[in-house]
Amino acid sequence: MAHYKVEEIAAPKLDLGEGPHWDAKSQSLYFVDMFQAGIYRWDYPKNKTFGATVEGCTWASFIIPVKGRGNQFVVGDGTRFVLITWDGISDKAKIVKVIADLGEADKTNRFNDGKADSKGRLFAGTLKAEQCGNPFEINSGKFFRFDAKNGKFVEQFDKVFISNGLAWNDKTKKFYYADTGAYDVKEFDFDGNGDLSNGKVFFDMTGSSKEPKEAPDGMTIDTEGNIYLAVFHGSKVLKISPRFGQLLQEITIPAKQVTSVAFGGPNLDELYVTTAKIPFVEPQGPLAGATFKVTGLGARGFPMTDVDL
Repeated sequence: MAHYKVEEIAAPKLDLGEGPHWDAKSQSLYFVDMFQAGIYRWDYPKNKTFGATVEGCTWASFIIPVKGRGNQFVVGDGTRFVLITWDGISDKAKIVKVIADLGEADKTNRFNDGKADSKGRLFAGTLKAEQCGNPFEINSGKFFRFDAKNGKFVEQFDKVFISNGLAWNDKTKKFYYADTGAYDVKEFDFDGNGDLSNGKVFFDMTGSSKEPKEAPDGMTIDTEGNIYLAVFHGSKVLKISPRFGQLLQEITIPAKQVTSVAFGGPNLDELYVTTAKIPFVEPQGPLAGATFKVTGLGARGFPMTDVDL
């Protein structure tokens, strides 16, 4: 098995680092500080991070470039998808418009992880907003495909605790989905519209006896179909085979709260890992909230896709 190396990149330590998105055009890693409505761009050639707050946003749960529109991005903000403009350097970003809002029916929920599939269709899910209840105990969340043509959210399923990691295997037409509060990863079939069916548990973490309990978070997939799953409270990323959910490798990360992962770099063979420093009972350590680059895994990811609006 390949010997890997973990390095901290030149970026601030965030309260809740999340949503890594590798943009090949600019050779940059975009990511967010969710609770602070902060958006960030790590410039690969310069090894320098630029950060901004989005004026008018309470949250920033993900940031994804918009296809064909320079300096425009979709950001998840509470119950809204907003279109923002940012030059990737300034310390302020502005909302261009609200693309869509879940409205009154879901006002006590908020969006969490979001990602575009290979066709540029945006998917994202919700959880009970922290100020409205404990999302680990209330499964009021839902998972949606956004229909950009009609500006509508198309619900895929409900009864979600904490909507989190998502990854597609276009070859096998399988979609993988982590619900942090259910402590599992599920596998679905998807059709030509991207709609999901036949969900079943693919990888089960309910047996974790540690406290706080290790939980599945963000994820990505390599070109061989293996899943890379961030483990919150676990100081690790798990590499999981698509065949029967077999655990292939544990990648140790020097921070407890590992939140998400994305392949990037010029050859898409570097794994970028975001972390958090939320004050739970366990000591956090000096690298809590850092963003890491893992090299030497002997694997490559797929190019990440801009949102097609």
